[in-house]
Amino acid sequence: MALYKNMDRGYAWVVLVSSWLQLVICSIVYYSPAVVTIGLLETMKEGVFKTSWVGSTLYGTYMFTAPLTSCLTNVLGCRIAGIVGGLLTLVGMVAAFFAKSVDGVIVSYGLLAAIGSALMDVSSAVIICHYFDKYLPLASGLQMSGGGAGMLMGAPLTRSLLDTFGLSGTFLILGGVGANACVCSMLFRPLSHEQGIGRKPKETTGDVARNLVDQEVQPEVRTTYVQRFRSTFRDTWSLLSNLSFILYVLSYTLWGFGESIIYVHLTNFAESKGTSSQNSAMLFTAIGITSIIARVLAGFAGTDPAIGVFMLHTGMLGVAGVLIMLCPLLSTSLTQQFVFSSLYGIFSGGPMALVKPIIVDLVGVKQLATGYGVVNFLGGVGLLLGPPFAGYIMEVSGSYDVSFACCGSAIVIGSLLSLGIPVCKRQSTTRGQNMGVAVGEEECTAVLSGTEGQ
Repeated sequence: MALYKNMDRGYAWVVLVSSWLQLVICSIVYYSPAVVTIGLLETMKEGVFKTSWVGSTLYGTYMFTAPLTSCLTNVLGCRIAGIVGGLLTLVGMVAAFFAKSVDGVIVSYGLLAAIGSALMDVSSAVIICHYFDKYLPLASGLQMSGGGAGMLMGAPLTRSLLDTFGLSGTFLILGGVGANACVCSMLFRPLSHEQGIGRKPKETTGDVARNLVDQEVQPEVRTTYVQRFRSTFRDTWSLLSNLSFILYVLSYTLWGFGESIIYVHLTNFAESKGTSSQNSAMLFTAIGITSIIARVLAGFAGTDPAIGVFMLHTGMLGVAGVLIMLCPLLSTSLTQQFVFSSLYGIFSGGPMALVKPIIVDLVGVKQLATGYGVVNFLGGVGLLLGPPFAGYIMEVSGSYDVSFACCGSAIVIGSLLSLGIPVCKRQSTTRGQNMGVAVGEEECTAVLSGTEGQ
C-alpha cells in the first residue's frame, strides 16, 4: 500500500502533465542542433567537421553532466532543479545570441544550454517515479512521449525561426522557450521520500493520521546536504558493481553513438539528396509523430509481464540499428525519406519510454536519480563521439553511406549486449537468495549449538 493517497492517482496526473510539458521544452532544445548546424554552416562557414562539434558538445555535455545534475536533483529537489535548468538554458541561449564564431556557440549553446536542458530532463524524469508505482511503465511512456512531441515541433520550429529571424534571433527565442520550464517545475510538489531523505511518520490516530497521508511527513532529523552528496557518491560506486546495470549502460552508450547521426546529420544528408531545407526539417516531424505513438504503446506493453521491458528494448533497438544501416538505400526520394523517418521514429521511440522502468527494475526507485545520472554520463561518450565520427567519415569518403553503416552497426551491437541483462539479473538475484539462505542456516546452527551446550 502506498504511503501517499496521491500515488498513481489524483495530483500524480497533474505532475505527469507538467513533467510532459517540461520534457517537450527540453526536447525542443535537444533536437534543435540538426537545423542549427545548417544555419552555422551557412553563417559561419567553418566546415562540417568543426561545426559538428556544436551538436556533439551539446549532446555530450547533456550526458556527461548527468551525475552532477542527478546529484543536484537529489540535493535541491525536482522543483528547484527544474527551475535552475530553465534559467541556465535561457542564459546559454542569450550568450549564443552574441557569439561570433563556432567556438563561442560551443561554449554557450553546447555547454550552458545543455546543462540547463539536462536539469530539466532529470527533474521531470525523477518526479514521476515518486508519484507512480503500479502504473509507472504507462506513466513513463506517456511522459516520454513529450520527447517525441519536442522532436515533432523542434526541427520545424527552429527552421522557421532560422528563416525568419536568422541564427542569432533563433538562439534568443529558443532561450525564451527554455525559460518556460520554470513554470512547469513549480507544479512539482515535493514528497517526503523525494531525494532519499529519511523521514519517520509520527504515531497518531484518527483524522490526524488520515491527513498525514497527503502531506509531507516531517523528519525527526533532517539530512544535511553534505550527507546527501556522500550518499549519492556511495550509490554511484555500488551501481558500478551491478553487472546487469553495466550491460544496460553499454547498450545505451552504443545506442547514443549510432543514433547521434540522425540528430545532427539527417537534415544535411537529406539536402545532399536534393531535398529542400524545409522538407528536410519536416523529416523530424515524421520521426516525432511515430515516436510519440511508439512511446505510449511501449509504455502499455511494458506493463505486461509476458512481454517485459527488456525484450522490448532489445528487439526495437535492433530494428532501429538495421534501419540506420539501410538509410542510404531508403532515402533516394522524399517519399522514401519520410517512410524511413516514420519507421525509425517507431523503433527508436519505444526504447526511450523504457529507460526509467528498466533503471528502476535494475537498481530500485531510491537509486533512480543516481542510476539515471550514471546511464546518461557513460552514454554521453557515444553522443559526444558519434557526430564528429560521422562527419569525419563523410569528409573522407565523400558520402554518408559508410557513416550510416558504421552507426547502425553500433546500435545492433548494443541491442545484442542487452540480451545478457535478464540473465545477469537472475544470477544476481539467485546469489542474493543463496547468501540469505546460508546466513539463515548459520544462525540456526549457532542457536542449536547453543541449545545443545546448555
